[in-house]
Amino acid sequence: RSRVAPRRGARAARAVSPRADAAPTSATPPSRRAALGTCVAAALAALSPPSFAAGAAGDWSSPGLGVVPDKEAEYLRTPLGVVYEQINDGVGEPAKPGDVAVFHWILRRANGYFIYGSIDCGIGCGNGDPDEFVLGPKGTLIPGLDDVLTGMRPGEKRRALVPPELGYVKKGAAPQPPEFGQKRQVETHASEPLVFEVKLIKTRPGRA
Repeated sequence: RSRVAPRRGARAARAVSPRADAAPTSATPPSRRAALGTCVAAALAALSPPSFAAGAAGDWSSPGLGVVPDKEAEYLRTPLGVVYEQINDGVGEPAKPGDVAVFHWILRRANGYFIYGSIDCGIGCGNGDPDEFVLGPKGTLIPGLDDVLTGMRPGEKRRALVPPELGYVKKGAAPQPPEFGQKRQVETHASEPLVFEVKLIKTRPGRA
């Protein structure tokens, strides 16, 4: 994993998202929503090619996996070139190709608009059960997310900007939201960079 030297102003990109188990709240001031979306999306986009630049701030008041408040924003790059923010560190053995990764994930457009979350957070979210997929060439995950999860340790959280060529290139590629409308959103925005927030719960050996 290569480190990415933040551009000027990138340090200011550190933002605090709601906890993973927090439900959406209308009490969040609109200005804070806009600032959160601008900081996170712009920071990741600034470290990626210009074509991945984020647009409007979007609505970042919807649930996230949460940033550790006292941790400096740290930006790294995967072997395939996906830029991600290291939110916190995990413990244990890193995930490797062939492992089954059990993880929570939240999907947004690059402008912050929420598409789906596996966490139990109300409308547009799952029932709180994590998803699990095999890592590596035998798996069905989109390449960018597979690359981000590989090397993570249990408990670790990352936020990544996955470019379209490493995203939903193949129709029906995993992971997919359960509802038809959300699947249509994924299909509609497959040509855009997408923001994934992931938390690795655990890994287990895959089938030989």
